[in-house]
Amino acid sequence: MRRNEMSAAGYEPPRYRAADDAAWYHVLHGNVPEHQIDLMYGPEIPQGLLTPTHFSHMARLMKYIEPQTNGTHAFAIGNLSRDDTQHEAGHGAIALIFALRIGGATDHAGRGHPPFAHGIAAIDREVRPASLLEAATRFHRHTMNGGDSEPPAGAFYRAYVRAVLEHPDGVSRVLARYVEAFDDLPRLPRSDLSWAWAADPGAQPRRVVVVHGDDEPFGAVAGVASRLAAVLFRSNIKWTAITTGREADIPGGLSVRLVAERDVATEDRQGRRLRIEEVPEDEAEIARTVFSARPYGAEPEKLKPVGWRERYAAQGAQAAGAPEGAARTGPEAVRREQAAADGARAGGRAEATEGEQAQRPPVVERAGSRGWIKGAVFGASATLAAVASVLGVMSEPARDEERRADVAAPPAPVMEGEPDVAAPAPSPARVATSSPEAPPAAARGARTAQGRGSQRAPARWTQRRTPPPAPAETAEPTVFDSAPVFR
Repeated sequence: MRRNEMSAAGYEPPRYRAADDAAWYHVLHGNVPEHQIDLMYGPEIPQGLLTPTHFSHMARLMKYIEPQTNGTHAFAIGNLSRDDTQHEAGHGAIALIFALRIGGATDHAGRGHPPFAHGIAAIDREVRPASLLEAATRFHRHTMNGGDSEPPAGAFYRAYVRAVLEHPDGVSRVLARYVEAFDDLPRLPRSDLSWAWAADPGAQPRRVVVVHGDDEPFGAVAGVASRLAAVLFRSNIKWTAITTGREADIPGGLSVRLVAERDVATEDRQGRRLRIEEVPEDEAEIARTVFSARPYGAEPEKLKPVGWRERYAAQGAQAAGAPEGAARTGPEAVRREQAAADGARAGGRAEATEGEQAQRPPVVERAGSRGWIKGAVFGASATLAAVASVLGVMSEPARDEERRADVAAPPAPVMEGEPDVAAPAPSPARVATSSPEAPPAAARGARTAQGRGSQRAPARWTQRRTPPPAPAETAEPTVFDSAPVFR
């Protein structure tokens, strides 16, 4: 319920003003008698470094956190700077939250075991595994360690309900006394931390599940959670919470689940899974193995591209008698693989240059692609070949025969009116291909068309041309009609 809606309904949660150097801000959330499940107590917003964005993230985590079915409570470390537009790694805001169900009590609707959650927030404080674990351990002792009796959080909730129902004016004092009991929490110094780890958005998992024993002590679980949080706090990874509860994942970030063995099957948590003893102690190993992160400033690993010739060469070397794994591991194997790849690359290029194009079958593509273009090219080539044959494109042996006939022909008589010019004599080959009744102009046109067709025919459709033989010397000048006539 929003603040103005609370006022309209007659309920305004008590607020407090923290000291200027306060290291932790306390927020209580649970069932409010004669009202509903809502904010019970919290700091004024904004104050100090605490912003409305930080508070909204904290309220959401506390509203939905829920203990496991077989657990007495839930513990979470939340990221309150997930959506900060000017967030700098090492200077964000985190929260420690405990949630439980109050046995023997009822909520405003008469339902049993109402929820109660207590959270503390630190903004721009130094987050290291040791100090965070100490804060979580003391926080746990003040809220959950009650020995054989009811935990302190349960006893406080009953006192709060009595004050709301019997002494409304004393509710603020009850809340303030409860919060004052946590003054011994470690005071985290101002953060001077900086970027330490970076991860590519597509490389990290969306969920990490850490499985622990059913009787695992809280110190061991909190120690793993503190190490994971310290790495995430100094990274560019967008994470939401590290929790032991069974609430749904908050979308838009990485979630870490600490799940007991008895709850693994029922929860069916998918993601990167490992045992609690498999979580490394070293932060660099945690960043690399758990979150797929690298040291900040280091270049991401780039895989060397390998072509199909290199892959097949390596496989062929292995199939030819190399032991299993020899083509992929060891210095000698690397040299052998590189030599085989170079040889396959050189041989493949030469083979492709000499005969690959000639042996490649026609490419048939799907309808609607570029296949119709290739078909049109082949069709046009066939059409041009047919047209060239119709126009009388001669092969090289036929033209050689024509040249020999022209050389052997006797000199033609001199045309009347032009005593110095000899009239060209038609060659037998051309006379045989023309009609005797055709006029000279028609014959000339046919001859010209024939010459044009032979000149325009592509070289790949005919054989290689050779120069004609030199004519024999004669006493009289002779005009050889061995070349086409152009007009």
